[in-house]
Amino acid sequence: MNNYIKYIGLVLIGILFHNCSKILEPEPEGQVALDALLSTEEGLITGVNGIFQPLHNIYAGGTMVQMAGRSSDDTWTWRKETESDIFNIDEAFGLIETTWENHYRGITRANTVLERLPLVESFSSDEMRRLIEGQCKFMRAYYYFNLVRFYGGVPLLVNEIKTPADAELPRSSIQEIYTQIKLDLGDAITLLPTAYTGGSGKEVGRPTKYAALALMATVNLELEEWEGAVSNTSEIIGKGRLLENYADNFNGSQENGPGSIFEVQYGGETGATTINTRDIFAPPALQGGSANLPTDDTWNGEGGSLSSGNGIVQEYEPGDKRKDVTLASYDLDNFLFPDQPKGSLLYINKYFNEVDQPINQSTWNFPIMRYADVLLMRAEALNEIGYVPNGEAFDLLNEIRLNAGLGAHDALSLTTQQEFREAIRKERRVELAFESKRYFDLNRWGILKDRIQFQMDIKGELTFPSNRLISHPITGKSYFLYPIPLVEFSNNANLQEQNPGY
Repeated sequence: MNNYIKYIGLVLIGILFHNCSKILEPEPEGQVALDALLSTEEGLITGVNGIFQPLHNIYAGGTMVQMAGRSSDDTWTWRKETESDIFNIDEAFGLIETTWENHYRGITRANTVLERLPLVESFSSDEMRRLIEGQCKFMRAYYYFNLVRFYGGVPLLVNEIKTPADAELPRSSIQEIYTQIKLDLGDAITLLPTAYTGGSGKEVGRPTKYAALALMATVNLELEEWEGAVSNTSEIIGKGRLLENYADNFNGSQENGPGSIFEVQYGGETGATTINTRDIFAPPALQGGSANLPTDDTWNGEGGSLSSGNGIVQEYEPGDKRKDVTLASYDLDNFLFPDQPKGSLLYINKYFNEVDQPINQSTWNFPIMRYADVLLMRAEALNEIGYVPNGEAFDLLNEIRLNAGLGAHDALSLTTQQEFREAIRKERRVELAFESKRYFDLNRWGILKDRIQFQMDIKGELTFPSNRLISHPITGKSYFLYPIPLVEFSNNANLQEQNPGY
């Protein structure tokens, strides 16, 4: 681990949710202050708030945009930021290290609060004690789920770090990490409420029982535990709904509403509590080129990196109401292809915020899990268990399509399990576009290499690094792993081996 002792003093960093301020000012420093802080219910709530804080960096700092977005077939860059786009990655790539740090920062904070929880003698209610434990375990599971999908087996820290030796653990296996994730989510499902009523530690936007069930179902899909995914989505069906206006999922108007399961809570007035999605996707001030553009077969592999091949622009069917929400040209000159007409270059419009100032600091929440995702997960799992013509899986898929203004599928248009499988994969891509889902989907389906190599073939003289693929020990699928950050081998002599191909 990278200097995790320093994170102990930072566990209290708690950026509270909407319209809240820090409970304790100024931030205390050192072990004595930490002991005092985490000796009361109020202090534990502050500690829990600190567990959520790394989410802000993970989603606003480019981690997910590059590691789980540009590394898919959905986005490309014209700039020289090609590491994740063409998989030109090494152990010293800075984003590999910051991703590792941010996730372990959340984990170590969760461990500290969980270890101090039994030492607090007085709570306002047993419910509050359960909420604190449930939120800690949900977030620890979430952080480990990302880590195991990015890096494979990682050190499994489940206790408070008090000495350097506590952090210097060897890598656990992928199977062991998933065992811990399921244990934590199982507890979170039992401990968390279905909704929050407000008040300290109970602000709307904190993870609920439904969020824990949805995350468990996502784990089930990753491991091809189809029956588990069906079981864990059962209780969520009917508890939310699709928003009629697709844009409302992203424009701040329906935050933590019926279309949402769990979001990163932004809403402050500083860079630490806002997200720079307009800078990341739409052109800054509409005067330059975004670093991330949607793949578009129109460009035939020209313009920079992997601009075409399986282009997402071509995935949208005529009449799909989601397209104009997700993509826009802003009627700008085509700065990459000046010979092309004005407005011919599309940008990612999904998070375009003209309300907040400055323009690179959006207060809109970022969706991690939406109700639409739950419907699609359940449909996928049902189909994998067995294709049923015009069965429930069709109903779930069609609920998404009809809401998007498209026609329904039936057993005449999707006649086999494989055809339904491809339809689900396409619908996931379009419905969840640029929500940091596509890379994880391609990897768990075992088709990441094929999709990216197809793009590379159009570009020419590029080859996907097959030596960085493993056979997933649980599913057996071909699975890509990022490298363990090089600096971590200096920080932790017990890490042992690097991932293959690095």
